[in-house]
Amino acid sequence: MFRSVVIQRKFLVSLSFLLVFSLQQQSSDAATPKAGSACKKIGQSINLGSSQLECRWIANGKKVYFQLSKKVKDLPPQPSPEPFTTCRVPEQIRTKIDNWTAPLSIAYPTVKSTLNPIGSNSYLFFPIDFVDAVGTGSPEKILEPEVKKINEWFDWYSNGKFSMKIDYPKNWVRSSYRASELITFRDPGNPGNPRDKLSDARLIEALLSDVEKIYDLSKYQGVYFMPSMSAKTLQHGVFLNNTFRTSKGTFTGGGYIYANTAFERDEFIWAFVMHDFLHSFGLALHAPDQRLPFGMQSSTIGGLGINEWDAMSLDWTLPEDVYCVSKENLKTAEVSLVPIEREQEGVQSIMIKISPSKVLVIESHRRDKWGTKFVPGFYGVTTFLVDTSVQNDPSKPDSATTRFANYLLNPGTKHGKLVERRPWENIDKNGVRTTGWVTEPTWDLNYVLYQGESFTTNGIKITLVKSGDNDTVRVTKVL
Repeated sequence: MFRSVVIQRKFLVSLSFLLVFSLQQQSSDAATPKAGSACKKIGQSINLGSSQLECRWIANGKKVYFQLSKKVKDLPPQPSPEPFTTCRVPEQIRTKIDNWTAPLSIAYPTVKSTLNPIGSNSYLFFPIDFVDAVGTGSPEKILEPEVKKINEWFDWYSNGKFSMKIDYPKNWVRSSYRASELITFRDPGNPGNPRDKLSDARLIEALLSDVEKIYDLSKYQGVYFMPSMSAKTLQHGVFLNNTFRTSKGTFTGGGYIYANTAFERDEFIWAFVMHDFLHSFGLALHAPDQRLPFGMQSSTIGGLGINEWDAMSLDWTLPEDVYCVSKENLKTAEVSLVPIEREQEGVQSIMIKISPSKVLVIESHRRDKWGTKFVPGFYGVTTFLVDTSVQNDPSKPDSATTRFANYLLNPGTKHGKLVERRPWENIDKNGVRTTGWVTEPTWDLNYVLYQGESFTTNGIKITLVKSGDNDTVRVTKVL
């Protein structure tokens, strides 16, 4: 009798425990959001072990959780209807405007400047200080991680087709000039010396005299000077690919000065330098731009990848990187895209050839390895139109007539603008630069498609049908 009562008690205790555990599990399951359920704060993340939930925008102003892998897999091959070379339309500018962009390229093949985009090149970074502007910190510690980033970037985005050997001294090199002697005027095209001020070219030549005492310039395609921050006369950057006079003859290559105020603006040194390197390949860059941070071509405050049009112009593209089709041959298709900012194998861009000089370029963007300045929760698809019959004219506002490529605004959305902290600067008539930071609405989110949204341009309907780790885009010809 006693044994029977004990067994019954044990059974009741076990049953009670199971009921409590079951209720707790149901409560826990109910408390954990699911993919697709509503959320309140964009970028909010919930750890699920091998994956996570992240709050993002979708169509109609809704916010929902997306389930994202912590380690994404490469995408399977997606055959292109036509070879990518069909969409690689050539430059077709009839009459070039005589400005600094005239010798630079907007399409394949690029006209070589001072760097060859295929093969190996050598560059010299030169930290320089002055008796009246002494450098602080260790140049070696500053430059080592920056050079590593540059090499990683080139290896991924060039598909291993380009490499850069960068040398630099470990310590500050003292110039034979005083910083106060190196006063410049803002007229890069004028080689004169008005009122004892130096042109950009003459400034580079003055500093090259210090380099020649230590290095053989013939081994390098260019020199990038990094002056001490206290050298206030060197506030603005200098970016010249030129033939410079030196004490030993001449030097043809890149002569750049990294503005000391760029350190104060908390910019990535490597990204600032990389933009200049891309110019040295012969790229015009600065299009598409419109103050939108979707690539190295325009700014260092968002995505720091290279758009596939510029990569294709440099001959870095692999056949499987682009889904290319002429408009007349387009049949409705769904293509999954790799975000430009991520190192992942798969289609990088959808390109639709509209005419002999026009191509629609559709790309995906994310906060990822090469887009760490994007805010958490940011994602989406952008579209820009390339017109290789148009020359860049950065002196005028962005428009279809002043840029060879322009992002296309979606008139059917009301996303508003992203509020971010961004660098601010002003240059007065004497070339004196004032810098700082400002928090304000910075760029228009209506250039971005979220899941469930679409818009039509040039007779093509573009829809972001599904998002998550990657964006799946449907393209349809509108009759």
